Amino acid sequence: MAALGVTTHVSALKKAGAKPLLMALMLFVWLIVGGGAINVAIHSLMA
Repeated sequence: MAALGVTTHVSALKKAGAKPLLMALMLFVWLIVGGGAINVAIHSLMA
């Protein structure tokens, strides 16, 4: 993933606008919250 960021140009981000970045942020939060919920659920089932 870091290799993808190395070749990213700021002009391309500006051209794309805020919507793709907002979507990426929402997906990041969803993965963090969902992963945490799964860990809590599995931990409570195993305890």
